Amino acid sequence: MINRKYIYLGVIFLLLIIIKFINPPIIKKISFISYDFYQKAFNRGEVKDVTIVDIDEKSIAKVGQFPWRRDIYSKILYNLNQHSPRAIAFDIVFSEEDRQNPQDLLSQLQKESDQFINVEVPNTNKIFIDSLKQSKVVLPILGEPKDNFVKNNSKPKLRVIAKGDNPKNFIYKYKNKITSLEEINNAASGIGSISLIPNIDGIIRNVPVLYNIDNRIWPSLALETVRVATGQKNLLVKSNKNGIELIKTRKNTIPSDQNGVINIKFKKFNKENYISAIDVINNDFDQKRVENKIILVGSSAQALFDIVKISNGKIVPGVEIHAHIIDNILKNESIFKNIYTQLAENIIFLILVIFLILIPIKIKPKFSIIFFVGSIFVINLSSIIIYQFNFYLDSLFSSIAATVIFMTSLYFRYLEENSIAIENEKKQSILKKEREIAGEVQKKLFPSNKKIEKYIFAQNTPAKDVSGDYYDYYQMNDNEIYFILGDVTGKGIKAGILMANAAAVFRSLAKMSSSVAKTALYMNNQVKDSSYQSMFITVILGRINLEKKEMEFINMGHEPMMVLDQNFNFEYVKSTLPPMGLMSVKDESFFKTTTMDISDKTILIYTDGVTDGYIDEGKELEVTGLENEIKKLINIDKEISNTVIGQDEAIQKVASAIKRNRTGIRRQNRPIGS
Repeated sequence: MINRKYIYLGVIFLLLIIIKFINPPIIKKISFISYDFYQKAFNRGEVKDVTIVDIDEKSIAKVGQFPWRRDIYSKILYNLNQHSPRAIAFDIVFSEEDRQNPQDLLSQLQKESDQFINVEVPNTNKIFIDSLKQSKVVLPILGEPKDNFVKNNSKPKLRVIAKGDNPKNFIYKYKNKITSLEEINNAASGIGSISLIPNIDGIIRNVPVLYNIDNRIWPSLALETVRVATGQKNLLVKSNKNGIELIKTRKNTIPSDQNGVINIKFKKFNKENYISAIDVINNDFDQKRVENKIILVGSSAQALFDIVKISNGKIVPGVEIHAHIIDNILKNESIFKNIYTQLAENIIFLILVIFLILIPIKIKPKFSIIFFVGSIFVINLSSIIIYQFNFYLDSLFSSIAATVIFMTSLYFRYLEENSIAIENEKKQSILKKEREIAGEVQKKLFPSNKKIEKYIFAQNTPAKDVSGDYYDYYQMNDNEIYFILGDVTGKGIKAGILMANAAAVFRSLAKMSSSVAKTALYMNNQVKDSSYQSMFITVILGRINLEKKEMEFINMGHEPMMVLDQNFNFEYVKSTLPPMGLMSVKDESFFKTTTMDISDKTILIYTDGVTDGYIDEGKELEVTGLENEIKKLINIDKEISNTVIGQDEAIQKVASAIKRNRTGIRRQNRPIGS
């Protein structure tokens, strides 16, 4: 059965893909944020080859109400042509007759007065047309979506050579046009569209370079101006089923998208690029700002409402947009954002999202977070680097989508691990109860004989619920007591089970009055056979004869046995044999015992649970530390007297004193052992 989290992640994944490919307005706005940031942060270079003749507030104040009489434009053209501009483009439509034409005014006056006045007055419309014929001028056209009842048969000056599919099917289409009078257009060298198409937030980021207006292909004003300035006649347009593939003149290649739209790379545009129209009219300007430059005639006057916002955050006159496009075309520096960059965008998006679904599920959260942060960093850094080469890949939406899918995947990982943790906690709770029961059962295995405790005192404090340390003693008769103290490697249930096994063998052999060597033999082989993963036991095992005051014993890899005489001098008896259970032994002669006279002596046998304790931070107790602790206790408690094994009061007091001082001896991570 499919895990529910994969269904949820799959649904989110498909939803993100659908959003990406539908590209609703909200997603477009997200993409615009990234694009605009790049335009602001990496705004390099400046427009140098384009100059704007600006019909500004000062010019309107000097010349008078706009629109101006046509001979004024003729004067502008004349003064500009004196300094050899490459081309002059108007961002002004001359769609009506000149209402201030003196000849027309005179004719109107004669008609109204019914008198013929023989006065020669200039025909400003003709003057303007003659000026156009003597200049390399590009005039504007506007696309009109509504019906236009003004008949105008003006045609494009540009010859389009189309290869492949019909480009009209892919470019922006307008039913009709608004343009200059037909006779004025006929005098111009070129006609180009000034239709600017803002994005949904009203900001200009890209502009078509080709338009389908009145069922004809028209170039943009910028493209037509470049064509006229460079002396080109034809424009090659290659298309395929996906859209526009190539737009090219003999000298320039225009990197548009499949709809014939270029993304403008906005650069620095200095105030020196503007010349006030009144200065041109008065022929009072720096000729270097015109020589071999492309000239745009437009307006920055607020009253003419030709002010737009561009993607680098600036608000500029519409004519400046055309200046940037001209610069982009001439230098081939517009931002590449076409079908190929979109394909790369989508591939990166899909790979990133798929990886961020799978990675948090497969690796530890801290590593998946590192992978996520690294991926986002690499994607955005790559996008910034690619932008330096004028290619734009939208990394912001991919980053947001990746964050959503990663957090969702991480959340499901958290739920899954939380569920596992709860299950494990339940299991641990059950195991803990079982260990507690095992611990209680183990405690019952330790001997309790008040009579023997006059001679032998023992205590066990387990590190966990079940101990690997153990002791036992068994009195065969009035004179003989068998004893053992051992330390199983490891802790917990496994150690406790091995301990219980060894204790059972010891008790059985003790009841049979088996010799110390024979007991060691059988216990060793039993431990060897039943141990898990080479576990073993260090052990001191022996027999005490109370009548003879002798102790026969054997030390198999255990801590040294501490012997105190009546003056509390310390002697240590070290191990003579390897730990119990390391290897099988066939003959009991291997286990050589030692017999010791214990008259006037106290014997201390302990596990490393005592000597491995810490008395100061980082300082272990060790055997010498245990000796010092006992000496301190003896000095404190003067009642402890010289004693022998049979003097139970002294034994109890030594044991009691050690027990009282146990809080001063600390173990790391576990309590003190036997």
